[in-house]
Amino acid sequence: MTFSRRKFLASAAGIPLLLCLPGRVFAAVSVHQMVGEVHVNGKLATNATVIKAGDKVTVADNGKLVMSIGEDAFLLRGGSMLETEAGDNAVVTGLRLAAGAMLAVFGKRQVPAYITSPVATIGIRGTAVYLSLQPHRMYGCTCYGDTDVQIEGSSDVEQISATHHHPYEIAPNDENLMAMREMPVKDHTDDELRMLEALVGRKPAFDM
Repeated sequence: MTFSRRKFLASAAGIPLLLCLPGRVFAAVSVHQMVGEVHVNGKLATNATVIKAGDKVTVADNGKLVMSIGEDAFLLRGGSMLETEAGDNAVVTGLRLAAGAMLAVFGKRQVPAYITSPVATIGIRGTAVYLSLQPHRMYGCTCYGDTDVQIEGSSDVEQISATHHHPYEIAPNDENLMAMREMPVKDHTDDELRMLEALVGRKPAFDM
């Protein structure tokens, strides 16, 4: 499983990314839990705010947000900034995590979607991932499913398949080059994954 970063970056500049979602859509509730201040497109959100594909979400440093869009569900930790892109059917076609940390579960894809960050681009299908950004480094975990991880500025793609957590960190190595290394699981739990999957009518792969 590979993808073209050049084609993706060209799409990200202004053309919606390709993504296929299953026919079933859960759209009744967007905000499932909110702690502290959350802004959606620059406006203060409430529990009644409807968050749609194409929106920009910012969570205050002491905040937390659990939300769902279609068959995808997200937990955003404090200090997170997430931008989504919308396709023709008003579904999420791409994500950019600019800051903070995100745990996310995604419905099955036939065509990969992409998460971009200042450190790496992650190609996803039906999977779950955790990403946490710090200056010049990113902690990531493919909790289950398949991902393609491409470090910013590199042409190499690391293909990861996991059934129950494959954590890693991308950070400068001894030669001051960005590199991936294995890490222990931290800062996200199986119960959080169960909670997110339940919001969209599923169970985690490790509970199947």
